[in-house]
Amino acid sequence: MARQLVLMRPQLSGPDIEDVQRLLGFTGDDVDGVYGAITAAAVEEWKWKVGYPGDRINNILGLVGLAYLNGTHPFPADYTKRAKAREGLPFGARNAKGIVRPLATQPHKGSEFKLVDAEGAPANDGHRYHAGFDWFSPGGSPVRAPIAGTVIEAKVRRTNTGQIFGGTVKIQGTDGKVWVFRHVDPNVAVGAAVKAGQIVAAVTPWKDGAPHAHIELWKTLAGGYDFENMEDPSKYF
Repeated sequence: MARQLVLMRPQLSGPDIEDVQRLLGFTGDDVDGVYGAITAAAVEEWKWKVGYPGDRINNILGLVGLAYLNGTHPFPADYTKRAKAREGLPFGARNAKGIVRPLATQPHKGSEFKLVDAEGAPANDGHRYHAGFDWFSPGGSPVRAPIAGTVIEAKVRRTNTGQIFGGTVKIQGTDGKVWVFRHVDPNVAVGAAVKAGQIVAAVTPWKDGAPHAHIELWKTLAGGYDFENMEDPSKYF
């Protein structure tokens, strides 16, 4: 009996996943039978390519998705229409603000940007604020660069427990702004040039809470981790 596939801990494995990987275009040693971050990313990109609605593009490959992938069930007409409109466009094609969506899961509505936070960014009014956006997604979920730029920090995490944890990736765009991803495991090196939509990290599997990428947007690198130097990234999504 077919099973539903999803990125989880421990990771799913088996010959059925090898079949899925081959259908997704994997070859050679890449067909490892493990539903890890690379396979999850390929599922997300496949869903984009074949016309899934935006709110259903994620790394979950349910029974209907498996039937679509195997070719045993036809795509609905609206999928075919979206797939045609997306031809030639990169995964998560840029929105009106020119930003590629960094994670495939749906972001929550609202903003925590100016919530008082003891560990947050210092502000001129004497408070510290959260100064970012928490985008929740399963541990191991692929994180993509929202813009083209250069990796200026790729810090490996020391732990996945506690309130302050996880690695960091910082990407500086040609406009000088810096996109910061915290609580992630980087797979890029400092100095690397990345394209918008390129996978740069995976969400850290946090043990003490819901895994998520904490996203910040700095106006300048020199301004650093200071509330007056930060924008609310949620307005770009």
